[in-house]
Amino acid sequence: MLPSVEALFLFAVAFVVPCVVIFASMPRYVRFLTSKGRLATDVHKPQGNKVPSPAGPLLILAIVAGEAAIYAINESSIPIAAICVVLVAGAVGLYDDLRGLGGVVKPLLLTLAAVPLILLESVNQSLYTAQLYFPLVGATGTHYIIFAILIVASMPIASNAFNMLDAFNGELSGFTVIASIGLMIAIVFRAAYTPAFNYTRLAAVLPLAATALCFYYYNRYPSRIFDGDSGSLTFGALFATLAIIGGVEVAALVAVIPAVLNSYYILSSIRGFVEHKQMAARPTFLADDGKLHASASSGAPTTLVRMILMREPMGEKELVRCILTLAAYACVLSVLTSAMTWPL
Repeated sequence: MLPSVEALFLFAVAFVVPCVVIFASMPRYVRFLTSKGRLATDVHKPQGNKVPSPAGPLLILAIVAGEAAIYAINESSIPIAAICVVLVAGAVGLYDDLRGLGGVVKPLLLTLAAVPLILLESVNQSLYTAQLYFPLVGATGTHYIIFAILIVASMPIASNAFNMLDAFNGELSGFTVIASIGLMIAIVFRAAYTPAFNYTRLAAVLPLAATALCFYYYNRYPSRIFDGDSGSLTFGALFATLAIIGGVEVAALVAVIPAVLNSYYILSSIRGFVEHKQMAARPTFLADDGKLHASASSGAPTTLVRMILMREPMGEKELVRCILTLAAYACVLSVLTSAMTWPL
């Protein structure tokens, strides 16, 4: 069933509002961070550039503005849930940016982002469906308690997966754009095969995609601003939330396989949650030839980037292009997963 004119208007507003916020505010915000001395060292540049950080607060504002616009047009609990999750995850990330959080405390605090979802579902019981849909197999049984536990676990897992992929110029912002496309296509598949599907579920993804896309313009090589943990954790928590609300958790998981594998490699190699500054060695290093090389240190964590660079050294732009290509492949696999889930 094709969306109505009202739904198309909703989609347009949900996409345009975050774009306006980012492009209207980012230059001034960059100058503000610079004037306050909020600068981070770009360790992957020979000269060690100082880059304003974090962009998280402005990214949060853009997403909230987009979701609020959706709510103004269509009073639904869906954008309210997205806003609540963004504010909780963003607050945890911003505190980590400004004061610092331990490797164990941060995931525990991120579980709080699941509370708004569970509470809103208990009130109106229409926010999400407490079952998973698998390709070829179909849906599982409905079990609210088990599903609530999965929601709580998904918040720190998704947030940290996105955060751990945030290492190079344009890497996370570009990855989020591509993953959001996979998420939107998965929801479109479900809408096509689900009677009376609420298109607000699809509209709620657009502020994330629009914010990431506009931020990529400033975050791409050479980056003019970094997102910080407040940005990366927000992107991850919101992505998980939208997958749950859209009822496309399995397809969404496939879309973020590169981030999930990267976080698994890191956690398994360092045996737990450890902050970057506490790691014994960096996984990569910048050599005199201006290219990134994989570290040979046994104490360096295993990352997706380190595994790629083991084949051959790369420049940062080339490396990020490789990561985004993997993200595009994952997006295609996500679409195939959706095609094997809803039409059957």
